[in-house]
Amino acid sequence: MIIHLRLYGVFKSAVGSDRIELDFSSSNPTVRSALAQMFSRAEYSGLRNLILDAESSDPRPSTLILVDGREIGALSGMDTGLRDESELSLLPIAHGG
Repeated sequence: MIIHLRLYGVFKSAVGSDRIELDFSSSNPTVRSALAQMFSRAEYSGLRNLILDAESSDPRPSTLILVDGREIGALSGMDTGLRDESELSLLPIAHGG
């Protein structure tokens, strides 16, 4: 099962690429397990502190996570299931005026 990750803004700059593909042997991957697999790779481990809160392991308020174009807050959060060829998008949010 292949999951496509799309990275934008500072996330893209941090890894030098806007796309990552993850190969899952698990039949029930979630947003949480996809991110864990990505962070387990040395070249992407630095993204963890940019995307997730260190204490709660929840997405930072400055991070928008989409699955196939839908925000995970409108789905099942970090436990949102992924299908073969799902696209997981990670977007930084800029606040201010």
